[in-house]
Amino acid sequence: MSKQPLHPDLADFVLVGDVGSGKTALTLALLESGEQVLKTQAVVFHPSQVVDTPGEFISRPAYYGALLSTIAEISTIVYLQPANSRAFSLPPGLLQVYPGKRVIGVVSKIDLPDADTDKACRILADHNISPPYFLTSTATGEGVAALRSFLISLQMPDASMGASEKPAESAGVGENEC
Repeated sequence: MSKQPLHPDLADFVLVGDVGSGKTALTLALLESGEQVLKTQAVVFHPSQVVDTPGEFISRPAYYGALLSTIAEISTIVYLQPANSRAFSLPPGLLQVYPGKRVIGVVSKIDLPDADTDKACRILADHNISPPYFLTSTATGEGVAALRSFLISLQMPDASMGASEKPAESAGVGENEC
């Protein structure tokens, strides 16, 4: 991990999702890093409070406390819902434990043959994650730039706490969402 921000405008967000949902690949794509994607074994802190979490924080209830400790000081939670998964991996309300945090829904792995983006978006909505939802593929690069622009827009002084408010419009959201 570099000590210098690869993308200095990207800051203050944590990626969470189940094992294999694509968190590390998406983190590196957002940062435009050439690092090799490896299985995340522990929390990885990139410069500017960009945080990649291991999927075990989601898949093992014993680690929920570690997840909550990790996200305590971060403003934005980016939750990845794989397009080929039919289940939401967290208990209801866990991502809303801290008031005032943005929760951004990302549908990952949209390039897979068994991807069902409509179902993934419904899963996000059913678990109180508000649109817009970002459809992404790190294999093709689809949706990564739109998500990066949106996350950068959240760093603007007038960015509101809601994911679906004005900053999204200026970030070009809409071309790749549910």
